[in-house]
Amino acid sequence: MAEQEPVFMIERIYVKDLSFESPNAPQSFTMAEAPSVDVGLNTETHEVPGSPDLIEVVLTVTVNAKSSESTYFAVEVQQGGLFRLQNIPAEHQPILLAVHCPTILFPYAREAVADLVGRGGFQPLHLHPVNFEALYQQAQLEQSQHTTQ
Repeated sequence: MAEQEPVFMIERIYVKDLSFESPNAPQSFTMAEAPSVDVGLNTETHEVPGSPDLIEVVLTVTVNAKSSESTYFAVEVQQGGLFRLQNIPAEHQPILLAVHCPTILFPYAREAVADLVGRGGFQPLHLHPVNFEALYQQAQLEQSQHTTQ
């Protein structure tokens, strides 16, 4: 019996959730102090019930722009993707789900953040590219150090 070829395919890319808050508008438009901007990233994966080859990956990007006195804006984007993984060895799946899938989703989340911030009356915020492979390797290193202690 011939081995089947591995399949890694994007089935769908979608927005799962969007949130934009500007709690101090319109005063935030007149503040002279430049805000500090904090960006957070999180990735979750879920098997789709009844479809063992389909995996949902959700990349959550949170952005908070604050001054010492108040919040300019807060954004959260949950960018989802539905990926088909067939005939892929189990040892290769973690890197696909933790590196390749978020790398595919990030440009969509980045665009959504820039659009939401711009529609909120602020200069669009263009997030810097993210090296998900480096983040994955760092997490693996921290995990291995934690288990040896």
